[in-house]
Amino acid sequence: MKSFILIILWLITQETFSTPIPCHGAKGHSHMNGGGFVADSAKVDSSVFIDKNAQVCGSAEVKEKAKLLFNAIVEDQAKVYNEATISSSARISGKAQIQDQAIIDGGAKVFGNAIVAGSAKVRGNAQVYQNAYVGESALVTGSASVLGNAIVIGKRKIYKNMKVDSNNLAD
Repeated sequence: MKSFILIILWLITQETFSTPIPCHGAKGHSHMNGGGFVADSAKVDSSVFIDKNAQVCGSAEVKEKAKLLFNAIVEDQAKVYNEATISSSARISGKAQIQDQAIIDGGAKVFGNAIVAGSAKVRGNAQVYQNAYVGESALVTGSASVLGNAIVIGKRKIYKNMKVDSNNLAD
């Protein structure tokens, strides 16, 4: 009986503490600047820093001096460039673009054809998607959503559970 319990405990710990497979098992390599995983199908400049726990998957592109830190994932056909920073389990997917000095972190998601630019920040559990644009010094945080053809610019703050869509533009 003891050996049966030990086997069960061992199996549980293997499942719980096993290392996730980067990019759903895609072939790839460690990036020379930071050691993060880069799928062979992705394009990543040598000037980019990719933390050892970050991933670039699919045909995503990461260029110039961008940084991917702390479990960040850039996938599909997404693009991250200039000095943008993606960190803390944030995910960029679809055909989304993150540029300039924008920061996406805290588990935030940017996807679809969305663009985040300037010194804008998307944080927490916030989502920016479809054809939305967040730029300049705007902040999207908490569980807020920016979607449709919405444009959030200036020093505008979208927070908590706020939702900005095509019919409700914020500047």
